[in-house]
This record gives sequence, structure tokens and C-alpha cells, in this order.
Amino acid sequence: MLTLRPRTIRLSVLVAFLLWAGSACAQQQPPVLEQIRAHRKGIAVWWVGNAGWLIKADELLIGIDLDLSLPNKITPPVIKPEELAGDLDVAFVSHQHGDHCNLPTIDALAKGRRTAFVLPATCLKRTTRIAIPSERLIVPEPGRPFDVKGVAVEPINAIHGNQDFTVLTREPDFVESIRANCGYVLNILGKRFLHPGDSVLTEQHLGLKNIDVLFVSPTIHNMYIDRSMILINRLEPAYIFPQHFGTFIVRPEIAFWTRGYPDELKLRLSAELQKRYHKLEQGEMFMIR
Repeated sequence: MLTLRPRTIRLSVLVAFLLWAGSACAQQQPPVLEQIRAHRKGIAVWWVGNAGWLIKADELLIGIDLDLSLPNKITPPVIKPEELAGDLDVAFVSHQHGDHCNLPTIDALAKGRRTAFVLPATCLKRTTRIAIPSERLIVPEPGRPFDVKGVAVEPINAIHGNQDFTVLTREPDFVESIRANCGYVLNILGKRFLHPGDSVLTEQHLGLKNIDVLFVSPTIHNMYIDRSMILINRLEPAYIFPQHFGTFIVRPEIAFWTRGYPDELKLRLSAELQKRYHKLEQGEMFMIR
């Protein structure tokens, strides 16, 4: 029987740790910006926290509801807006709340002189101090399709929820918000993406056709678990990505929008739909085939 001395044991443990650490480092993905610039063909998506997404279709880079600021986050954002400013072609925003219409992010992107902005009317009051040239600004309206940089966009209504599964009515401009805030159906390289924004489930959602990619928010102030499940079962998209979870520090008074239930939602889906369900880590790249 071989007996190892304490020093030999310590050396063995150190060697094993170094091998494990080297393997872990080797498996780490390159920074998000490097991944974006290296991708040139097909469609890739990255979740960048909360309801924020980057979509790269061939050479076109799109962002949706980007909040790349630091305050109140569990971890720092995986990419800085200043890094994106020279690469992002279009930034879509669904509504005026700061975790979607994030002023530091928009300001940094606007300084890059490349990005076109799709900002609902409710966001314009918040962005008055940001210099966005009129030729780089589109103000969408639900029900009025438009094209931007080769993407056919179908804005739809987004009816914002609140605590206890209610509709948000306490804000002074809630009527304007119901009229102006948008979810988006984006037609990209033959695929139809649905980003509902912050919205309760509506009959308009259930009437959509041929949705290939769905971003869904299983939070109390959006569609939660049961209504998210109704939407998924009706649309049967090929790709389902949960969002609006695991980004902000959760406190009891704001848990209705900071705490999501992506795992609970997946368990409620059929085996086939579970195969289409992809809970990404922030900064993780995923290819749409």
C-alpha cells in the first residue's frame, strides 16, 4: 500500500487545482464584443440582462431594451454601451422605464453616431437632454409597421402590468403609455422575433402568426407563469428565451418586477416545448438556425 506524505498530498492538490483552473479558463467564452465582431453570417443572440438583447443578423447588429448601467445590478453588465456605440445599428426601446429606456446607455450609444433609435413617444420626454439627430430617430406607434435598416418592424401594443397581477394605472401618463408603448415583431433574415416589452397578456399576442423566436417575461408584473405558458402554447415558437430575471438585486417592495420565474415556467411546458426553451446566462451567445 502506497502512503503519501503530507507535502506530496499538498503538491498533488495544487497540481489538480491548476489543471482544473486552466481547463475552466480555456472554456470561458471571449468577451461579448469580440463574439459580436467575429459573427458575420446567420443569426446570433446574446442576453445582456433584464429584458435586454443583442441580435446580430449577418453584419447587422440590433439591440432591444438595453440597460447597460451598473446601479442595483447583481453583477456588472457583460458589455459597456461605449463598447457598442461603434457597432450597434438599431436600438429598440419598448417603454419609458429606466430598466428599458436607460438614459446612460442611450446617451453613450447616441455619441457613437451610428445607432438609429426606435423610441416610443413616452421615451421622448426622458431623452430630451440626449442629442439624437432626427434622421436617427423613429417614433413607433402600435399598429403602424415600418422598416429600419432592412428590418421590417411590426409594433404592437404593450399594456404594462404592476403588483398583484394588475395593470399599471398609478403613473400620471398611464393612458398615453397604453396608447404609445410598444412590443415589437421583428422580421430578420426570414425569422419572426417577438419581444412583447413589459406587458400583460393581450388578445393581440395570441393572434400573432408564425413567431419563430419569443422573448418572454415570467414576472408578476408581466405574464407570470400561467399566462406565459398560454402564450407559448398558442404560438409554439421554435425558440423560447426567458428574460426579466436574475439581473437586479431583489428587495420585497420591487420583487414584482425584479424576480422572475424562468425555471418554474419551463416545468409547466410540454417535453417538446422544453426542448425549445433556452435560459441563457448573461453574455452567452446562442445561434438561431
